[in-house]
Amino acid sequence: MAVNYRRVAKWASAISIVLLIAFMAILPNAVENLEPMLDPELENVTRLDAGESDSFDLKGSHVYVALRLSEGEDDPIANLRMIEDDGQEFSGDGPTRLHVERLVNGTTYVPVRVFMPPSGGTYTLYNDGDSVLWLVDDTASELRVFSDPVILAMFGTCCFGVMSGIIALIFAILMLQNKSKDDGRKPSGLIIDGKVMTTDELYRSQNQKISSNSDVPNPFIETGNNDEEKVSKISKPEPEESYESSNDAWKGWDEG
Repeated sequence: MAVNYRRVAKWASAISIVLLIAFMAILPNAVENLEPMLDPELENVTRLDAGESDSFDLKGSHVYVALRLSEGEDDPIANLRMIEDDGQEFSGDGPTRLHVERLVNGTTYVPVRVFMPPSGGTYTLYNDGDSVLWLVDDTASELRVFSDPVILAMFGTCCFGVMSGIIALIFAILMLQNKSKDDGRKPSGLIIDGKVMTTDELYRSQNQKISSNSDVPNPFIETGNNDEEKVSKISKPEPEESYESSNDAWKGWDEG
């Protein structure tokens, strides 16, 4: 069964438009629900001013991110220490591309250190810098984000809307290519009994049918050689010599 590229492209484009309209309608409510979940002032393990420290329990295999306020073009320095309950320092890792800046209500929070404890336990964080330090549970924040139905609807309509648009574009291109191929295969004449007939062949065929049913000569058919000879004989004048010779013979007979 041949695929109807035109129909698939129409349906995919219609679905894409509907989903993207739904995404635009859901977006304001989703952003309103998302901002509190990403705000370090509201969702954090601890908040430390300059020179402060705090002890708390961390969960194993969770990702914890230390944040500081943006200082313009230069990234802030970590200036912190994480100490385990046995007195050993847990240095953690530097932030990667997965740990992006958080923009909440016009304030930018920059990740400066990432901690992923291999096992749960009590840890103490020291803020050795001269600005406020936040420690947030990134794993818990992601779980809350993806458990919100409005946010899930926003991501779903956006992703499937874009995918449907791409599918519509692909099938539209295939439709145009298939149409150009069909145009190239069109014959230059008419097809009769599986044979492509040109204009001259059609004219001769029709002319033969008319000639067989009518005694009137066709003006477009060439006349034969016999007809030409008859016309030439009729239209050709008799020579004057024959007339003069006959007069001379009559005069001779009259004179004796």
